[in-house]
Amino acid sequence: MLLKDQVVLLSGVGEGLGRDTALLFAREGADIAITARRADFIEPIAEEVRALGRKCLPMLCDVGNLEDCQRVTRDALAEYGHIDTLVNIAYKGAWPNITPLLDCAPDVSDWRDCFEVNVWGTLQMTRTVAPHMAERKSGRIIMINTMTAEKVYEGSEAYSGSKIALQRMTRSIAMELGPVGIRVNSMHPGFMWGPQVEKVMAQRAAENGTSVEEETAKVAEGAALRYIPPTEEYARVLLFFASALSDGVTGQSLHVNGGLYMQ
Repeated sequence: MLLKDQVVLLSGVGEGLGRDTALLFAREGADIAITARRADFIEPIAEEVRALGRKCLPMLCDVGNLEDCQRVTRDALAEYGHIDTLVNIAYKGAWPNITPLLDCAPDVSDWRDCFEVNVWGTLQMTRTVAPHMAERKSGRIIMINTMTAEKVYEGSEAYSGSKIALQRMTRSIAMELGPVGIRVNSMHPGFMWGPQVEKVMAQRAAENGTSVEEETAKVAEGAALRYIPPTEEYARVLLFFASALSDGVTGQSLHVNGGLYMQ
């Protein structure tokens, strides 16, 4: 088992990547703490983790709220005694409500939510957990970024901008925390086949008068591997970052998208 007796805190778990990561990490021997803003997301996942023979602590949390971040960190430490890995999954996406620059409010308030969650919320959770890891001189922090940080689309200013800011900060944090044994990396997913992408494909199909299968095929045809990787495959990349397989890796941005975009 790659994560035997380790403790992983997954921040911002949903029904796709978050669930698959929790279950994969549990199968690899980790006890799990999971957070989300809705109990109906995390309670069933917690039961699935326990069914695999591992412990799971589900907690409600808004990463934009400092007290929430402090509480879940405190509760996870009280339950398990330590945190080996933090995976920052919580995010705010632009789609389907993209607001172009010229349509934004003059104070660009339409874009601020993306930065509040993707940058400040993520860093707030990281700042809360990192001191504990520094005391132990060991830890792994994984950021979930996006290919859109590099492959920009019209109207994606808020999402792309917030994620490229997070990428640069991730590298600086890796430099700062490396001397105390903490590795900090980010995964940049492309399309992940799961509940969220299914909704996107359904929306495109409705707009274009096509089918979900046709819209999915359009995306897959642009990828070198000719398919959209499922969320389970992305979870395996997170396992790499969380395990000793990546001991020599920090400050890196790994693009995972089936060859849809190469960086």
